[in-house]
Amino acid sequence: MVPPMSRLPRRTPRATRPVTSPDDAGRTADGQVVCRKGPVLYVDRGGERIACSARGPGKGAVVGDLVFLEADVVTGCVPRQTELVRVDALGDRPHTIAANVDRMFIVCAVEPPLREGLIDRYLVAAHRAGIAAHIVFNKTDLFLEDDPEDEADFRERLSPYPPLGVPVHYVSALEARGVESVRAALTGHLGIFVGHSGVGKTSLLNALCPGLEHRTQDLSEQSGRGRHTTSHTELFEVPGGGRIIDSPGVRAFGLWAIDPAEVKKHFVEFLPLAARCRFADCAHAEEPACAVRDAAEAEKISPFRYEAYLRIRESLRASQG
Repeated sequence: MVPPMSRLPRRTPRATRPVTSPDDAGRTADGQVVCRKGPVLYVDRGGERIACSARGPGKGAVVGDLVFLEADVVTGCVPRQTELVRVDALGDRPHTIAANVDRMFIVCAVEPPLREGLIDRYLVAAHRAGIAAHIVFNKTDLFLEDDPEDEADFRERLSPYPPLGVPVHYVSALEARGVESVRAALTGHLGIFVGHSGVGKTSLLNALCPGLEHRTQDLSEQSGRGRHTTSHTELFEVPGGGRIIDSPGVRAFGLWAIDPAEVKKHFVEFLPLAARCRFADCAHAEEPACAVRDAAEAEKISPFRYEAYLRIRESLRASQG
């Protein structure tokens, strides 16, 4: 039996940069960062949103951080429960997207095309950080009425994930259909929307928070790629309970500070099989008598997920020389 991702022990990676000071030990947080625009941090302090600068360890604060204030200056953060980190645009430094989230909603859609490889990378990051993952398949209103196989194809492609403990929500943010299942999964949690540009994360936010009227843009018809509607990361209160962080869309998601040999630990369907491999340190690649590879070939586990594992492992090996 595959242990669901949501029930596995939490793994919290080390902070990517100092965000606390010894002087803050034992202090109670003064507020929480709800938005960051360049050097300006917007902090919710007892229901009041104030614009702040930062100094010292406070310069590393991100949306979701519980912070210490001196007047309107962020000086440091409470140690994080979780942090979501990716490789920055230059490919050689960490970029912390958000802190203290316990739900990740990976948003995908009919358009732009579904990319399971991106989903699998997010799942590695979520599992490593101890964040429970959900998949939200948006724009179901675009299913072709004259082609019933269209919907069946997408559902088949996403079918490997629920057995791993990763629920899949089928929604149409445009028609506010299926959104309540996302709201229910978010209630009582701090979540984050992540995913490819143009999949409708901001439209989904609008559906969850009627009246918010957050800006949205149409998918570019010329390129077929999503435009970056959201240019910064921001936290919102969701009516009915729960909070959600909307983050900018990405073209790719680079994993930070993961050893290629560690990746296998984050493909949870491998874990019950690994003990049956001939070698205790089996990488599940080309070793003989590999129970994981045998299971993939026999389609007892998803061969597509197995291929994704090999691609991620190889890309990390290549990037690390």
